Amino acid sequence: MPLPRVFRPATVLALCCVTLLAPGTALATEWSATPNVTLGMLENDNILLTPIPEKSVTALTFTPHLDLGAAEENWQVMGSAELRNYRYWGQSGLDTTDQVYDLSSLYKTERSTWQLNGGNDRESVISGTTFNPNIGIVHTQTQQTTRTLNPAWTWQASERTQLTLNYQSNIVSYENGLSVGLINYLSRDGTATLTYQWSPRDQFTVQIDSAYFKAPQSAVSQLGQTAYVTATPTANGIDLTLEPNPRQISSDSTTDSLLLGITHSFSETLTGNLAVGGRKTKADSTVETCTTSTPPTIIAGQSVDTATCIQTATTIQPENGSGLLYTAGFDKHFERTHLTLSVSRQVSPSGTGTQVQVTAGTLGVSQQVTENLNAIVSLAGYEVRALSSPTAQFTDRNYFQGGPSLSWNWTENLTVGAGYSYVRQKYLGTPVTAHENSVYLNFKYAWRKFSISR
Repeated sequence: MPLPRVFRPATVLALCCVTLLAPGTALATEWSATPNVTLGMLENDNILLTPIPEKSVTALTFTPHLDLGAAEENWQVMGSAELRNYRYWGQSGLDTTDQVYDLSSLYKTERSTWQLNGGNDRESVISGTTFNPNIGIVHTQTQQTTRTLNPAWTWQASERTQLTLNYQSNIVSYENGLSVGLINYLSRDGTATLTYQWSPRDQFTVQIDSAYFKAPQSAVSQLGQTAYVTATPTANGIDLTLEPNPRQISSDSTTDSLLLGITHSFSETLTGNLAVGGRKTKADSTVETCTTSTPPTIIAGQSVDTATCIQTATTIQPENGSGLLYTAGFDKHFERTHLTLSVSRQVSPSGTGTQVQVTAGTLGVSQQVTENLNAIVSLAGYEVRALSSPTAQFTDRNYFQGGPSLSWNWTENLTVGAGYSYVRQKYLGTPVTAHENSVYLNFKYAWRKFSISR
């Protein structure tokens, strides 16, 4: 069953953009366009991140990108479009073209800032350079479509106090999702953040968040499908027993959380932040069980054909839980080196049919080798745990990714990038692990910003 299309992002955003533009029609407007294009090459020995060794693949990528904008002193509207064309050699069925369309708008008054962002993205679900909760769940290529709407309001209550209200709605669907083990879902997340500037170096925050998740169809009904029947010989003949076959067919959950945080500037080059709080999660799973089936054919006490389910019963299984949430990090600048370190535990929606808790630790070191050459080493580890009973297998797992990369500004417009990445994924409760090695080389040409004022 497809997810309901509760809104059309392009229509909503277009109407809002017209509203934002209206106050400034008498002023000079700057119209701009910034295009760029990237050509890349990739070699990967396990592109689908499977536990079974795979053939290495070579890929050629072509990515044109265009940013368009209109702005005045108190408002701006920005739109971007990107196409990512991937062609693979070594395995079939991997070729794909991603389409990413995003639109954002901003309007400022004396004390308020209004924002409205949205997008309609169609991207491949495959092991990539950044982590997401779906990596490693399925070992095949498919497409994910995400429709996003994100309004926000920031109010400067006083010189030191600021309130931000943020809401985000996501509708996510997968091409042939149920057949590959990914579940369509919708999520809604509302956040209120109060910030107080205690001193020039200290800032306190209070954040309240409520995240709703719903997977309206996480499995097909058992009606008309094979029923599990056990045939047991008795003194009076054959006793047929219908074995329970519970199946989660839908789920929804709500996670409410509170975080208290502080950001402190130890010096002009060193900043640290810490936020700690807790969450409460309430989840309900709709479970279907086959209660009546057609009789199978019995020969010599054995079932020789399958029984078919003709009646089912559904029950609601509630699950409640709580846990610790936090974020912490340091940011240090040296003369030519930039060091970042962070740890966090947050709740995220996923295509597994449940919200997941992601505990992450990241380390990044950036070194300005020369005026035009930058070297980066990044390490990241993730622990993924389901907050309620998942539909997909191997939801709980540990994921590590790390490697070096180089970025060289060959000319004012042309940038060359190269790097190596190693990935290891371990599935919780099993000896199963998956490894991946990849190297890439890309060339990005960015034209100067074209702009006119009218």
